[in-house]
Amino acid sequence: MEHEQFDEALMQCIHTLRAGSDMDHAIQNLLEIIAEFHDADRAYIFEFAEDEIHMDNTYEYCKAGITPEKDMLQNLEISTIDRWLVLFEEQGEVYLNSRDGELDENSEEYRLLKMQGVESLMVAPLYSETKLIGFIGVDNPNENTYTLSLLRSVASLIVNDIQKRITLEQRVINALARIYISMYLVNIPADTQKEFNSNSDVRKYVKQTEHASEQMRTAMEHMTDAQYWGGALAFSELTTLNERMKHCDYISHEFYSSTDKWCRANFIVVDRLENGDLNNVIYGVQLIDDEKKKELEYQAALEHALANQNEIYGELLQMQSGGVIAVEIKTNRILVINRALLDMLGIDETKKNQLTHEDFLSHFVDKKAMEKYLAVRDTLVEPYVREYEVMRGDEHVFVLCHTKLITLANGDRVSLTSVMNITENKKFEQRLLVQSRMDALTKICNRGYGEAQIEKLLKAKKNGMFLLFDVDKFKHINDTYGHSIGDEVLIQVADALKRTFEQAGVCMRLGGDEFAVYAPEITEQMQAETMIQAFFERIRNIAIPQMEGDAISVSLGAVLCAPDREHVFEKVYQRADATMYTCKKVIGNSYDFYTGRNPA
Repeated sequence: MEHEQFDEALMQCIHTLRAGSDMDHAIQNLLEIIAEFHDADRAYIFEFAEDEIHMDNTYEYCKAGITPEKDMLQNLEISTIDRWLVLFEEQGEVYLNSRDGELDENSEEYRLLKMQGVESLMVAPLYSETKLIGFIGVDNPNENTYTLSLLRSVASLIVNDIQKRITLEQRVINALARIYISMYLVNIPADTQKEFNSNSDVRKYVKQTEHASEQMRTAMEHMTDAQYWGGALAFSELTTLNERMKHCDYISHEFYSSTDKWCRANFIVVDRLENGDLNNVIYGVQLIDDEKKKELEYQAALEHALANQNEIYGELLQMQSGGVIAVEIKTNRILVINRALLDMLGIDETKKNQLTHEDFLSHFVDKKAMEKYLAVRDTLVEPYVREYEVMRGDEHVFVLCHTKLITLANGDRVSLTSVMNITENKKFEQRLLVQSRMDALTKICNRGYGEAQIEKLLKAKKNGMFLLFDVDKFKHINDTYGHSIGDEVLIQVADALKRTFEQAGVCMRLGGDEFAVYAPEITEQMQAETMIQAFFERIRNIAIPQMEGDAISVSLGAVLCAPDREHVFEKVYQRADATMYTCKKVIGNSYDFYTGRNPA
């Protein structure tokens, strides 16, 4: 009977992982199955950080009535469980029958377990090849305590998926951490936040997942110099963010911190609801002290030069590495433009005396936008900050402009604009955007981005052909030739897919050996069969030396989305999946079209 319970629980775990398209959701369901099998209070996964010093509780399931501990169990020192590491190496598992009977009451392990109400536990390690990357366990188990077979089996099933997720997610977060000293993912409708990167000063005020707006307001009050409260608090106010970002995906605000540093806060849209309102945004704070001090030095030097007509200060201005331009408001006459700005825009210095303010603005905006800018400029109270993309010959250059109004000693008003070249930062952001949309192994769309693009095409009634396929006997390929050869098979299949469809469709990897493509405008079966046969021909031409002549083949289900019907991705996917399943009965590069008779 006990063996049957184990087999049933293990099959449930395998089915949960295989059927789930959302890995995080699948793992959460997995922990519930494990907790019920052992009648445990909690089931959880801990993952080790890249520094190999700290660990985080990344997944948790709690029985009804048990208090969640996940938020508290973050950034713990791995040294707390040194005893477990030895047992992992010697025994391959940890089984604690009695906390009070087996542990030293003065140990950190005892203190941590007592604080959570843990009397006993069972834990299995998570290994990526030979490297320990974390562990999976249950607290206070009451049943099936004689064996850790289920925990060990599940550990071997999920470790590869967890490791791949860590690799991609950590790479993006680490890259962003080079820009932001503090970064949170904020869900606007739920008023919740998730920390990506922060520091001890901010964590004093942002401690909980819920009530993000209240915590951010408190943090900004304490972290901002009193002189800059008004602007900083208005900028970080989440209740007005929807209106302020209705027509843009990025806004920023500079403020002086209570620690005497200049900072720039940014809101970046991650996604929106169907009605266009914000759903998730990134809120990040950059340290720009050096950049801002240089800008203030530029503007101070310019103001001094203009007020005193001092040629020495004018020459110092010309020597600055950042671009600066001063324009008289009354006449729109350019008073000063330095060499750095002329070079940034590709303007010959010998022609600067003939350069009008309109000529200068034409590098950034069209005529209509120019009129709007001039109307705003003449009534500026706060600095006017905007990013622009300009052309220098055939080269795209991204610049950040800060415009400020000043009044000279003689009463004349002058607009001062400092221009910083941010091209490298923008290119870096664009590379991050591409990485977030691309499958790391095959370099085609990942599931999230590909599905979203197909959904847009279907909603726009861009009808066409949807194909879903997987690689025949892929597990056999992995088991026989190794995972590196399996990866090469996936790469070659994706390349065949791209060469056949990418010019006229969306190609994506759904996960594992499953791929999909949507080709708009292909609505006739004869045309569709021609494309499928061209794809199969490329599959047949794949030759991997290590496979010693073994052929690669796929099973494919096709759905033609007719123009006289509305389609949604989930339904189209189900139809293609059912059709693909029927093709499995035919050996080697088989396909079929959904006809309505296929079970779906």
